[in-house]
Amino acid sequence: MKNIVYVLESDTALFRAVELQDGSSIAPIYDLIGSRLIEMIRFDDMHSLFLDEEALRDGLTAFTIFDGYPKPLAGKIVLVGGDGGQPYRSPLITIADAAARFQCCRPVLDPVFVTADDMTPKGLILAGALASLQVRIDRRSPMLEESATCENRGLIQ
Repeated sequence: MKNIVYVLESDTALFRAVELQDGSSIAPIYDLIGSRLIEMIRFDDMHSLFLDEEALRDGLTAFTIFDGYPKPLAGKIVLVGGDGGQPYRSPLITIADAAARFQCCRPVLDPVFVTADDMTPKGLILAGALASLQVRIDRRSPMLEESATCENRGLIQ
């Protein structure tokens, strides 16, 4: 029996199913996340999330909002079946159902240009010049990798 986990990458917003090589230890989770300092949070009563505890840092270019969780998540997020204890199991929900609980976010800088009505303190009109940048957060649902659905791969009946 194959042991599958779902991996969401905050940077790319790609959500995919990955075969877990050894479901009896935490080592493969460390390898998937890319860190030895991980945090576990509950996804629901039957699933858990593992993530890099130090991924929220200065210079962050992307993050993920998890429905009902008070702080943003960053880096790679691994969804496993079970309560976080070992051994880990394949999720009991589809990857599409899991994806519905996440929003992938990116800070975006929008340019604001000088209009013909704007004047500088010296009376010059610089129409079309860059006046400032406005920040907004772009939110979108995770993108499912085509081969990631467990039904397509024959992993969950």
